[in-house]
Amino acid sequence: MIYRPWSLLSSTVVVCGGVGTAGLAGIFLFGVKEKLQEYLCREGERLRQLDRATMEANRARTS
Repeated sequence: MIYRPWSLLSSTVVVCGGVGTAGLAGIFLFGVKEKLQEYLCREGERLRQLDRATMEANRARTS
């Protein structure tokens, strides 16, 4: 049983701090940042190609 009102807040801070620490450790220790950046570059290029194809289809349809 919780007797102090601040202990609810402090437990939330501890949990959020632990999640943040685990995320930062993943970025710095395991190279997640580079993998994420490569994925985002590939996904961005795929979306650009899809947009170009859609624009070309619209242009051909209106002409």
